[in-house]
Amino acid sequence: MKVISLNCNHCGAPLDVPAKARFATCGFCQAKLAIEHVGNSYSTTVLDELKETTDRIARDVAEIKSSSEIKELDSRWQQERLSHMVTGKHGRQSLPTKTGAVAGGVMVAVFGLFWTIMAAGITGAGSRMGAPGVFSIFPLFGIVFIVFGVFMSFQVYSRAESYEQANQKYLDERRKLARENVHRD
Repeated sequence: MKVISLNCNHCGAPLDVPAKARFATCGFCQAKLAIEHVGNSYSTTVLDELKETTDRIARDVAEIKSSSEIKELDSRWQQERLSHMVTGKHGRQSLPTKTGAVAGGVMVAVFGLFWTIMAAGITGAGSRMGAPGVFSIFPLFGIVFIVFGVFMSFQVYSRAESYEQANQKYLDERRKLARENVHRD
């Protein structure tokens, strides 16, 4: 069996090992060594240092993976969030809120009620004065406003609820990923 002479990479002590050996333990400092064969030359590397380096690289890769997962989740959420937006009368987009839905519905319904009362008063006075009955249709517009206000209020309220549920799901997933990242460390 062919034997090669090396020096311990940890303490510098001379070592004699079989030429085909891949690992050795230093007889002086007890360092566990990997024997590297490059062409006709041989060298040693302390395995504990390799293990520390490998562990550090594994932690870094796990952190990068977790960070990438969080960034991907954030990106998907931004796209989904846009689908929940509502457009106002001037084209401005905003996220729906339950409070805004109720307030908007109440405002339109109050306007419809006001319109109905005013139009009924005017058409009633007009008919007592002998005006044609065509004007009696105007109070019905107020009823249409009220129905429209209630319908839109329910619609926006439903979208607001859907948004809140989706947002909560996103936040829960993000917390879970962040927790997993902390436990990996």
